[in-house]
Formats: sequence, structure tokens, C-alpha cells
Amino acid sequence: MVRRSGGSGFDTTVETSQTAREVASFGTATILTGIVSMVALVFSGLSLYETVLKQANLHLYVPDTIAYTRDPNGSFEVIVVPVTVANSGARDGVVSALKLQVKNQETGRTRDFSASFVAAPGYFSIKEDYAKGQSRPKSAFAPLNIAGRSAFTGTILFYPKDYSKDRVVPGASKFSMTLTATMDAVQDMGAIDRFWSTDIEPVNFTANLPIVSRFFDGQMISGWSVRLFVENESAN
Repeated sequence: MVRRSGGSGFDTTVETSQTAREVASFGTATILTGIVSMVALVFSGLSLYETVLKQANLHLYVPDTIAYTRDPNGSFEVIVVPVTVANSGARDGVVSALKLQVKNQETGRTRDFSASFVAAPGYFSIKEDYAKGQSRPKSAFAPLNIAGRSAFTGTILFYPKDYSKDRVVPGASKFSMTLTATMDAVQDMGAIDRFWSTDIEPVNFTANLPIVSRFFDGQMISGWSVRLFVENESAN
């Protein structure tokens, strides 16, 4: 039986059904709109984090060839390592120190080196000769500011803290090396930055000096350099 309102002949059952469908449709549209808005908000938050808020995340890289020489001004052993420091974070990070630990696999002797200078262009085209007042171009190592989403590449000269007659590289051998870096992250956001901050993973590798001249010591004292070939590079 169809119910009618008064004498107008208007079907209230049909009206109620249509209203229910409209309400249901409106509710579904509202839910979908809310979901889309929430997803957009999440992506906006992720974008803000990745492009503005993400703390510096630094990584170290070394090539497959490094060098060894001695500084005639004191006869210090010098390990020459081209280094790339890449920042995958959005904010700046400062590398305040670079350290290199070297262990001779044959003698077991270990020595710690620190980044002391950065080689300038032409470093390998000139031989150190203090008698002639000739020295390789280099500048003092200073903390490296690595901007977000950028990288630094430079040839770092690692010197020991003091002179020793017991050379860690007396001649041909294999050497276990560990490159570490100290990072000072931006702390603009206080405790949040300290919570998000990450350390730079050290890089472990083996450097091989396969063959040297029988005049090796004399060549090194005279300011020559030799190549070492990197093997088994890995990050901890």
C-alpha cells in the first residue's frame, strides 16, 4: 500500500528513499574527500621533512687508488686520500675532523693519522725539494661545511701526530685502513635535532703497495710518491 500526504498525491516513501540515498552519497563523498586530504597532508609532511627538516646524513667514499709520500720537512709519513663526503640530508652538516688508522698487515704496526692539509691543483706535478725552496701546493685542512643535498670532493693529506722512525709503510706490503669522520650537525631544533642526528659510518679498506724500488727510502725522503691500490672497501 502506498502512503500519500494529504490529498496532494505526493509519495512520501519515494521521497524518503531518495533522501537516504543522497545522505549516503554525501557521506561517502565526505569520507573520500577526507582520505584524499589526509594522504595529501602526509605527502606534504614527508616533502617538508625531506626538503627542509631532514638532518644531515653524511657518507664517506674513497677511490680505488690512493698515494703514500713523505714530507721532507720533518720526514713525516703522509697518506694521500681523495675523499668524497656526500650529504643525503636536507640540512647542512659540518665535518670537523677526518682520521685514518693504518695497520701494516705484515709487521702489525699501527699508526693514527689526521687530516692536516688539502692538496691544491698541481700537487702531484711537483716534487718536494726544500733545498730548492720548492714545495707541493697545499692548504691547511679546515672543517668542511657540507650543504644539504650536496657533496665535497678533495684530496686530503693525512699526517701522523708526531714523527717516528718506525715507519708504518717501510716498503711493499698490504695495509688495513679505517677512515672515520667527526660530524657536527646543525642543532637549530634542539632536542629534536639531537634525536634525529646520525653518525658517519667509517669506511674500512685494504690498500696494497705491491712493488717498490730498492731506492724506496731515498725516493720518499726526496719527496717522491707511490700509488697504493684499494681493495675490499666497505662501510660498517
